Amino acid sequence: MTDHHVRPLEPETDLPALVGLLTAIRQAEGNPTPATADELRPALAQPRFRRWVATEPGGDGLDGLAVLFHQTPDRCYGDIRVHPAWRRRGVGRVLGDSLAAGAAELKTRYLTIDVAAGRTGVAAGRTGGAAGQTGGAADSPDALRFLLSQGFRYRGDPWVLSLPAAAELPAPVWPLGYGARSMAEVDDLPLFVDLCNATFGDLWGHHENTPGLVTVENMAEALADADRAGVLIVFGPNGAPVGQCRTFPAAVDAPPDMPHVLDQPGIVPEQRASGLHVPLALTAAHWLRGQGARPIRLESWGDSAETIVQYEALGFALVEHEVGMVREVSR
Repeated sequence: MTDHHVRPLEPETDLPALVGLLTAIRQAEGNPTPATADELRPALAQPRFRRWVATEPGGDGLDGLAVLFHQTPDRCYGDIRVHPAWRRRGVGRVLGDSLAAGAAELKTRYLTIDVAAGRTGVAAGRTGGAAGQTGGAADSPDALRFLLSQGFRYRGDPWVLSLPAAAELPAPVWPLGYGARSMAEVDDLPLFVDLCNATFGDLWGHHENTPGLVTVENMAEALADADRAGVLIVFGPNGAPVGQCRTFPAAVDAPPDMPHVLDQPGIVPEQRASGLHVPLALTAAHWLRGQGARPIRLESWGDSAETIVQYEALGFALVEHEVGMVREVSR
C-alpha cells in the first residue's frame, strides 16, 4: 500500500519536478536524453488532456504521473508513469484510480492504455509522450500484469511500419475483378464515409468505433486540404466498394527524412481474406513515391499480425507495436 497523495498537475509550479520525474524514468528505460522544460511546455498546453501527479507526504518531488486524453465521446486514452524508486509500491494503482475516475467524469465508456509489445510478448515500453500525448506504459511486462489486475482486457493492436526511401516496390497485383480508384475520380463523399465506417468499425482505435461519429460533414473537413488523388477506394467484381485508404504526403520543403504517411488500408470484414491489403498498400505507396522520394510510414490500428507480416514482406519494417488494453468505466 502507499500513502501517496494524488492531485491535479500544476503546469508551472510542478514543471521542474516533472522534468526530474520524466528524466529518471527515461534513464531507467535506457534513454539517456534528459527531459527539458522547453520540451514539456508545448505538450502541457495541448487541449483535451488532464494530468495528475502522485506525491509522497512531506516529499518535495513527483513520484508518478497520469495523463488522460479525451479522444472521442466514448473513449479516453490514458498513460501512467511511475518513478523507478516507487514502482511496485501502489503508486500506479492510485494513479490508475484517478484515470478511471476522470474518464467516468467525462462520461466516456472506455479507458484505454496501450502497452508496447514485442514479437514474442510484451517488451519495454515507450519513453516519449507522457507529458502530452499518451503512450505505451513503461516497464511493460509488469504494466500488462498490472492492467489485467485492474480490470483491463485486450482489445486490439496499434502498429507502425516504415519503408525506406530507396526500397524497391513491386507493382500491385489485384485479384480478378478488383481494383482501386481515387476520390478524385469517384467524387462520392457519402460513399467514402459509409465505407470508412464499414472497414474500421470493428477495428479498435478508430473514430469509426463510435457509431455516428464519422459523418460526411466532418470527413469533408478532414479531407479539406488532402489531395484526393491519394485517397483510394477499392471496388469489387460487382462494383461495390470493399476497401479504402488515405495518404498524407510530406510537404515539399520538409526535411528529407520526414516520411510520407500511408494511413491504414481498410478492408470490409467479409473481404479481408480476399488478398486486398497488399495491392491496396502498394497502390498507395506508389502514389506517395510519385510525390517525392521519402520514407513511407504506414500506421495501423487493429490489423492482425498476419496482415502486418504481409506488409513486412514488401519491405516495410516494424518500428512500433503496442497492445491496446481497455477498461469499461461506465455504460
